[in-house]
Amino acid sequence: ASVWTRQTSLGKIALPMIPELQPILHTTNLLSSEMIHFVHQMAYYTAFEVMECSWAELMKRLRTAENLDEVIDAHEEFLNSVIRRALLGELSKDLLTQLRAIYDRVVEFDAVQSRLYTEAMAESDARRNYEAQCKSKKRVSQEVEDSDLERRHTFAIETMPKLETQLKIVSQSYQDMVRTFLLQLTVSQDQSLQWLSFRLDFNTHYKRKDARLGTPLTYQHKNLNVQD
Repeated sequence: ASVWTRQTSLGKIALPMIPELQPILHTTNLLSSEMIHFVHQMAYYTAFEVMECSWAELMKRLRTAENLDEVIDAHEEFLNSVIRRALLGELSKDLLTQLRAIYDRVVEFDAVQSRLYTEAMAESDARRNYEAQCKSKKRVSQEVEDSDLERRHTFAIETMPKLETQLKIVSQSYQDMVRTFLLQLTVSQDQSLQWLSFRLDFNTHYKRKDARLGTPLTYQHKNLNVQD
């Protein structure tokens, strides 16, 4: 939510004063859209496909249970299903580790975008104040002109390239981690996790970047090293 709010503010307030922000704002918008989609799909998967589907199956088995043993078995299966599909079981350690790494990149992106917001809004305010001075006076002092040029130069030569580099690193790392996560889901023995891979990449955005995601689930594919 904070990423979306800052993104909107930068587009409406800072961009008119700093047109050179357009490329980096375009990049942050694309990346934030990918991350928002990922987070929403994971939340949906956990709430509905893990909890609700497992609960519905439990209720179905309880209605047909004829003794206490069957009730206990149904409850045990419910717990095992939730733990397995929520990536909390022993066999899902690698998936959970990868998921946490992806969320770390999301948090890192939030920090980079926050710095971009602070720097861009400060530069926007400075340019707006300079224009106001120019309109209120027939001529500003040479000192004010030099200060404005120096600030603009620092923003263009130092601030922007540094932020663009940080953003590029986060973006590449995030996309690499998501592709690995999708591969891990694809080769999972649990069909619900295979379908999660499809939901996360419904428009084949990552599949187009990694041919392994389009490989049929053959025996060889199930044994490939997804970490490569």
